Amino acid sequence: MGTMNKKLYIKQTNGTAVGCNIYTTAAEAGDKSLTVRADGVAGYVALKPITDSNATAARVSIGGVTYAIATKHESGGGTAVPYTEKSWTEAGSHSFTVPAGITRIRVALCGGGAGQGAFASGNTGGDTRAFDLFATGGEGGSAWTYGNGGTPNGYASSGNRITDGFALSFDKASGDYGKGGNYGGSGGYDSQYVTVNTGHTYTLTVGGAGGSGGTGGFILLGYGGDI
Repeated sequence: MGTMNKKLYIKQTNGTAVGCNIYTTAAEAGDKSLTVRADGVAGYVALKPITDSNATAARVSIGGVTYAIATKHESGGGTAVPYTEKSWTEAGSHSFTVPAGITRIRVALCGGGAGQGAFASGNTGGDTRAFDLFATGGEGGSAWTYGNGGTPNGYASSGNRITDGFALSFDKASGDYGKGGNYGGSGGYDSQYVTVNTGHTYTLTVGGAGGSGGTGGFILLGYGGDI
């Protein structure tokens, strides 16, 4: 185990060739690697985000994500990413590009709450989506049929009053987002860890309120540090 005596040489844009370590196992090359052969023996070269300090000019595409062939593997790419949180509360589509060195993110999301109902049902709230997670909007209800909460974990209406919503938090705490108007259900709520592709841009969607009395949902992300 370790590195081979030979190196893979990459010619940079300035004409200088740099040597890249060839590891004897894929694990030693890091999370992503390129398989090469030296004297008929399989070896592995580290692949890193193109912003990594050890990145060369050579590029490899895997699953639509572009990586750089790196001179060596260093845990964290030589740069620790501090803990960071980002959130979106405006209804509609948003984009998020995963920072270099990040492959795991904590996500909390909440769907929009239903609008107020009366003799007729209020409108259903909008759905919220982040990565492969969904929180649907609260169901509109009326004096005759109370609206159900969104899935997962939404609150059903209990009558002619505002239905509780959720805090902008990774814990399921009471707050002002995803509230249902009178007779309407709250948006759904979920909080999980997800695996992501570093450098990839994802589309996120925040669900809006269904109308009067309801409130919109949110997306909250946490990454870096000990995530």
